[in-house]
Amino acid sequence: MRLHSFLFASLLCTSALAQSPAPEKIVPGDARVDGSFIRSATNAWKMTGTSPGGRRTDGGIWKDRIEVLERNGKAIVRRTQADSGPEGTTTFVTETDRQSLTPIRAEVTTPSGMHRVLTFERDHVHVALTTPAKSEEKDIPIAQPVFDFNGGLFGLLVDGFPLKEGFSAAFPIFDPRSGVAWAHYTVVGRERVASGKGRKTDVWTVEVQDPVRVTRMLFSLTKEPPYVIRLQEIGDGVFWTFDMM
Repeated sequence: MRLHSFLFASLLCTSALAQSPAPEKIVPGDARVDGSFIRSATNAWKMTGTSPGGRRTDGGIWKDRIEVLERNGKAIVRRTQADSGPEGTTTFVTETDRQSLTPIRAEVTTPSGMHRVLTFERDHVHVALTTPAKSEEKDIPIAQPVFDFNGGLFGLLVDGFPLKEGFSAAFPIFDPRSGVAWAHYTVVGRERVASGKGRKTDVWTVEVQDPVRVTRMLFSLTKEPPYVIRLQEIGDGVFWTFDMM
């Protein structure tokens, strides 16, 4: 059986949610985290959802632009993503230190008129939120520095972690409810996957368990542009695939 077929079944198995904690932890400042390989790149994925009954949904197109900028003598990764689906376009703009992948700022704008900016500090995250009904700002204390996963870095963050078959670790991410939550990632192994029309790419298959959005994801990652080749995700009972165009 092909590796990814086995993993599809694993993602859909609810009993797999009960896993033992990862034996290792990777935190901001860990020397094993290295984003120095990241260069400017663009990418786009076709999104398709499959319900438990087999009904398929066209989720639209997700576009990605990665830029490497210099600010105050340091290299900064600026990632802009546009999720264009049936309900409109949601835009993510994320900035992080290129070498350490420590977060700086994460901004999201949705079709409903919500605009949120996260500014990351060592002991808190500043939240500026604007909706059609109100505007507010607040600081959310964090017990320790965190990575930005759901703010927009997603699989590009994990691509900067150690990628070695069988390696597993927990890493702290921002949770707007509690400040800090621990996500887990496991490097499943190597695989060759479709990477656009008529192309295939050798990738690292990496599983991520996200406790904030309560999702399980399989990323197909490379250390070369465009980095995230494919994503398979299950949350709220719907299985989503992000296939590179």
